This record gives sequence, C-alpha cells and structure tokens, in this order.
Amino acid sequence: MTVFVDTSVWIEFFAGSGGPEVSALTRALEEGTTLLYSGLVLQELFQGIASQRDRDLVEQHFHPFMEVFPTRETHRLAADLYRTARNKGFQIRSSIHCLFAACCLQHDALILARDRDFAYLSIISDLKPFKIIT
Repeated sequence: MTVFVDTSVWIEFFAGSGGPEVSALTRALEEGTTLLYSGLVLQELFQGIASQRDRDLVEQHFHPFMEVFPTRETHRLAADLYRTARNKGFQIRSSIHCLFAACCLQHDALILARDRDFAYLSIISDLKPFKIIT
C-alpha cells in the first residue's frame, strides 16, 4: 500500500495534535507503509517553520519517504480533475490539491488528508482515501 500525505496532516502531526488523520499517519509510519510526498508539501511546511533548525528536522524526517515529481501529464490530469469537479458542481479551493490527487492517481496511491477538496475529488475520480480507523 502507498499513501500520499497532504500537508494539512503533516502540520497537525508535527504540531503534536491529535485527531483521526494524525492517528492514521502514525499507524502508517509504525506499519512501514510507503509514504509519498511532493516538493510542494515540503514547501508548504517550510513556509510555516520559524527556524532553520526546525526546517532541517522536518527535511530529515522526509528522507525515508518517496518523493514524486509531477510531469506535464500530471499537470494535465490535475487540470482535468479541477474542470471535471467544477462541471459537476464541486468547488475545489486549491489547484494544488488537484495536483496531489493527480500524483495519487498516477502512482496508485491512497490520499490521507483533512481537506474537503479531496472528498470531492474522490467523488469525480478514482482517488481513494486512506482508511481512518476511529
């Protein structure tokens, strides 16, 4: 099993917050699940970090995970997802979420996220959420 973890979950994880998504991430880490991320996830995390020391710690934390590199085809798929969602009446608030969803679809990965955009994207595509056990 492969799981792409959205920035929102990582933020809660690093903040030491609880919640079902953080519990699911913790479980995935303990089970050795293959975790994916994009450079955009790191960028979003780095933007919220105050010190170089904390940035280095976060970056080190990601070393065992697999980085995915969106291609032109990934961006086309993301745009198609955005357009399809809009045409079906779903308002996607972040085109980056479409890009993350496209990465998941291309890498046959589940998504672990806290944002409703991914719920909408899973309705209009084959995107599958990572099962959260409460």
